Amino acid sequence: MADIATPEFLNELQSLYPATAKYVDGDWFLAASVAFSSSNCPEAVPRVLRHALDDLDKRSDTSYEDRILLVRKIKDGIFKSGILSGYPKAINALVSLYEATPEELRDTEPLRDSTRSKEEVAAAGQAYFDSQYGDTAAEIQPKLKSIYPDLEHFTVTLGYGYVYAFLEVISSKETSFVTISTMIANATPSQLGWHLTRAVHHGATVEEVRAVREIALRIAIKAGVPLKTEVPII
Repeated sequence: MADIATPEFLNELQSLYPATAKYVDGDWFLAASVAFSSSNCPEAVPRVLRHALDDLDKRSDTSYEDRILLVRKIKDGIFKSGILSGYPKAINALVSLYEATPEELRDTEPLRDSTRSKEEVAAAGQAYFDSQYGDTAAEIQPKLKSIYPDLEHFTVTLGYGYVYAFLEVISSKETSFVTISTMIANATPSQLGWHLTRAVHHGATVEEVRAVREIALRIAIKAGVPLKTEVPII
């Protein structure tokens, strides 16, 4: 595939997201990295990283903490996206990201607490699942269990407890952005309308949600993702 992550295209994607006081709060790079990964374009992820780091380094007030947070947001966004897009895609993107990451910005220890008990992880997963689905949680969780009990256990305990409920790098709002970007770029938008509104519930503005949707949609189209159904809008 021809390189689609050109500087011009990345500038276009960046321009879609509302301006923020702090560069690392402008989640265009998070949405773009996740969409490229989910579109099976792992080679584009390092280009997003370099583009964002170059922008960040042009600012006089940029700190080491800003730079490593930017890297971690991209990394954890892709990690979280693997639950929906599949981990072969996420692994390929994370390998490409690692190779492009300056050595001083690479993590050598897990960010998540690996000493937590299974019960603690499960409790965190249940709490986050309930916060995500609100009044519908009591309907959705039994439905997952009826479809396949192992699916419900994995979703709540590992998917939500270990992966999604970790909010020290990307927030609930940004985790919603990951879900939106992944669903569009993975051509699975049937539940997207609900997640668009939940992102607002978690603190996003409608303008931010529309920007994330548009970023992912433009990447999916550019990558040749077969979008067989209309992508919902908020």
